[in-house]
Amino acid sequence: MIPLGLYVHVPFCRTRCRYCDFYRVGENAARQALFLGALRREIAGLDELAGRTADTVFFGGGTPSLLAPDEIAGVLALLGRRFALASDAEVTMEANPSDLDPSRLAAYRAAGVNRLSLGVQSFGDRELRLLGRRHDAAHAARCVAWARAAGFDNLSLDLMLAVAGQTRASWRRTLERAVELAPDHLSLYLLEVHERSEMDYLRRERPGLFPGEEAQRRRYLEAAASLTAAGYEQYEISNFSRPGRRSRHNLKYWRCEPFLGLGPAAHSHLGTRRFRHPPDLQAYLADPLAIEELPCDPPAERVFLGLRLAEGVPEEQVAVASGGAGPDLESRLRRLAPFVVRAGGRLRLTREGFVVSNAILSELVELADLADLEPGASAARG
Repeated sequence: MIPLGLYVHVPFCRTRCRYCDFYRVGENAARQALFLGALRREIAGLDELAGRTADTVFFGGGTPSLLAPDEIAGVLALLGRRFALASDAEVTMEANPSDLDPSRLAAYRAAGVNRLSLGVQSFGDRELRLLGRRHDAAHAARCVAWARAAGFDNLSLDLMLAVAGQTRASWRRTLERAVELAPDHLSLYLLEVHERSEMDYLRRERPGLFPGEEAQRRRYLEAAASLTAAGYEQYEISNFSRPGRRSRHNLKYWRCEPFLGLGPAAHSHLGTRRFRHPPDLQAYLADPLAIEELPCDPPAERVFLGLRLAEGVPEEQVAVASGGAGPDLESRLRRLAPFVVRAGGRLRLTREGFVVSNAILSELVELADLADLEPGASAARG
């Protein structure tokens, strides 16, 4: 049986970034204590999954680094009693640089976190201010050094492409600074501006601050080539890693492997079921086992998510998801030839295909609700 991935959604944030569309609530010590109590009740109530092997744990949010190291350790201890956590389990925590210092990082490492994902977003202070981030570029760089000193040998940085105020030169500086810091993993996310967000209002007032589609395309392709030259492998549309440092947890999403989401708004995929907790902290506190069933279309999902990966998918999966092999599928694949490679019985997207992936995928599969497929991932990821 394929081991589970465990995702814990920590919904608290000290401030709201101008681009964020995730479910979150304001930082509050009393509500955080209630949340941890509800999380304990949820874990205790998972009788059907008790004893099942899990080999990844991912603390996402929100801002997991608002929880104290001993609180993270407590959650991991509960998970270890309910599940059979693999001895080499990948335990990731997302963290904001502004929450970190050397002693806190050392405490997280001692608590059992062995992979750190830092939400740097940019190494340009003006861009960070426009995004609503609380750290500056210098502090983000210090956090990398502190994390290494604390014993984190698996470190990922998140960067955002096409943010307000970004120029080709400033993007290159951000990328060069990131490579200088030598993380094990880099995620490059395209800014998605959600309607009625603060970023949406800024775009309406000052549209010239935002790079256009062609600029986004060029910067993405230049970044991918630059990171490849620096020794990183691109294994997914938005993700690059050193050998052996791919995100094992996120690969479960893209390979349609089983994962269980804990906490308000967290999604799960078990067998042929997809479900989530309602995005409502009060509802979660009242009943942490309440879930909402979601549509599930395994053949289409395997193609839609699998083609995000550089390895692609078997051709027969595409045939099944698109209604069967035949002239119609062959015609579509010929139209997509600049963006799709066929080799060894598999289909994969080229880098140009990655740029227009949603259009390509809509040609190959029909899927009603794409937003529910990647619970721990940014809505801006590709």
